[in-house]
Amino acid sequence: MAAGESIVSVFGALAAVYVFGYVVGSLLVERVDEEFGLAWGVIRTVAGLLLTTAGFLLSLVVSLPWFVGPGALVAAAVAIRRRSILAPPHVGRRFDLDGVVAAGLVLIIVSPILFTVFSMARGAFPPVFYNIDTAYALEKVHALIAAATYPPDSLSNVGIRRTYHYGTQAMAALISRSSGLLPHHSMFVVVLPLLTAGVLAAAATAARYISPALPRSVSVPLLLLSIPTLANPFWGKLGTQLWNAVSSSELSLGQMIGEYGLWGILSNEGPNVGADFVILASLAGIAAASSWGWTLPAFLIGTAILVKTPTGVALVAGFALMEAWRAASAKDLRPSPQALMAGATFIATAVMFFLISFESNFQVEAYPLFHVREMVGRGHVPGLALDVVWMLLPVLIVLSAGITDPERRSAPLLWLIIAPLIVVNATRMDNTRAGGGGTGDDWFQMLHTVPFFIHAFTISLASRRWERLGRRRRAAFVLVLALTIGPVAVAAAHYSVLLLRAPESGNDFVDNRSLAAALTVVPTKGTIIVTNDLRYPAGNFTRDYRQMQIPAIFGHQAFAVNYAHEAVEERRPLQQLLQQPAWSDDILDAAMKYKWTHLLVRKDYAHPDRIPLRMIFENESYSVFQFP
Repeated sequence: MAAGESIVSVFGALAAVYVFGYVVGSLLVERVDEEFGLAWGVIRTVAGLLLTTAGFLLSLVVSLPWFVGPGALVAAAVAIRRRSILAPPHVGRRFDLDGVVAAGLVLIIVSPILFTVFSMARGAFPPVFYNIDTAYALEKVHALIAAATYPPDSLSNVGIRRTYHYGTQAMAALISRSSGLLPHHSMFVVVLPLLTAGVLAAAATAARYISPALPRSVSVPLLLLSIPTLANPFWGKLGTQLWNAVSSSELSLGQMIGEYGLWGILSNEGPNVGADFVILASLAGIAAASSWGWTLPAFLIGTAILVKTPTGVALVAGFALMEAWRAASAKDLRPSPQALMAGATFIATAVMFFLISFESNFQVEAYPLFHVREMVGRGHVPGLALDVVWMLLPVLIVLSAGITDPERRSAPLLWLIIAPLIVVNATRMDNTRAGGGGTGDDWFQMLHTVPFFIHAFTISLASRRWERLGRRRRAAFVLVLALTIGPVAVAAAHYSVLLLRAPESGNDFVDNRSLAAALTVVPTKGTIIVTNDLRYPAGNFTRDYRQMQIPAIFGHQAFAVNYAHEAVEERRPLQQLLQQPAWSDDILDAAMKYKWTHLLVRKDYAHPDRIPLRMIFENESYSVFQFP
């Protein structure tokens, strides 16, 4: 427990998770007293917290006190569900070797998330960051804690307000505002571990409903794998790595693994972990809809854009194709109740949280074969073809038996696979602002859903034919999936051991302690910080114009430190004044005009030799000066 927090804030955070998550979640998942009740209880808690977060953000949209929306949802849950809101989940006590192996594998696969988030949570401020977008996400938590309107003010660039997928950041802000817990503790101790638990619960639940005949040690870990993504070639890179490793005189496991990012194990940012939860929980909800109803999957699909926008677009497109297939099969063009629920939720989410302060510089354009053209232009087609063959190999093993499934229960999953591929080959997103990067790769992020649904289709197809496949085909099927799951688990374990032995070797590692000491002397209220150094320290300062540590550590307001995410190109000349060797009166003029209060100088980077301001702090790396 850090300075500034009390035991009251800790218990307040737990109470907030229970009330805003489990209690409000009863509106989405009423019963948790059956088999897999514990998993459903976790899913209910995370989904309920997302629903309450939407109420929190809606309060800001309409300029009401932040607690009005959450309070209304709690009251609604009490009024509608009554005593069932307090019913504890059923906890099964069945243990077997298959379940133990499944639990071990899934914990290994998510271990990089848990090791990094708890490292970032220690103390009164985040002592380190892993992954560059972590700092950006934490900045948004600080901004939402202070916000009275929506969108919140940017802390990276004063005066900027932009729409964004704030779902998981707002979860952390809601917990901090209701309990007093520090922002990084809300994000790294509460929200990210809870989302990770939600991912595991959703994978276990989905496997239970779509592949009951398969061993859990195969089906559950497979559903956690996010590779190959079809946006970047997996086998194109891995094949080269393996060849170089085998032909090397000193063969090592590290050489064979190569870049950890290749294995899809590094994402520890709220939007990315939240997106995985929404994907798998939607899958579980769809699979269980005949028993549990459509409220949960319709809500998750409709609000997914608030968690991760590309994921939301992919899910809505897939659900729309599923509905079109259903209507064509039933010869009934009337929209189903679940389509109306999901569509209404999606439209309401888009209108409330994305049409407010909409950024016109982001444009979705018709562009046939955008994904195919990019893959051809980058020379990725051979690697992409290998990825497709690898993912479909277990499907081909099953289909080779020639066994049909009259119910065609696996067919709807095909539309969830195909839809994002159609979208990225029919349209593209263009960032038209100066320095915005043009089309970029952000639009391809919706392909992140494809591996999850291909894996779900694979085990669903096999489960419905499992007893009739024959011993040889079952063995071949399990072997291929073991070769798919095993290397990812090995890479995750290797990375986790690396984090334990040499934490500074982790992906995009940044030590915040020296900078935090300098920022401690600057109040977080009523100040605007400028700095001479806009490089992010990770990877030996390889990224410029995105120094997101400054607003993320304590929530300070910076003048302009992040040019990568927000349109502030006109501020570059002002920034360059602080990197000249001689002091200029133009700096004082700019300070007066833009209300700069403090100058943070990194001493080993370009800055004026003589600074005629009062220095209020100095250590080996930084000096802090105060403007008059």
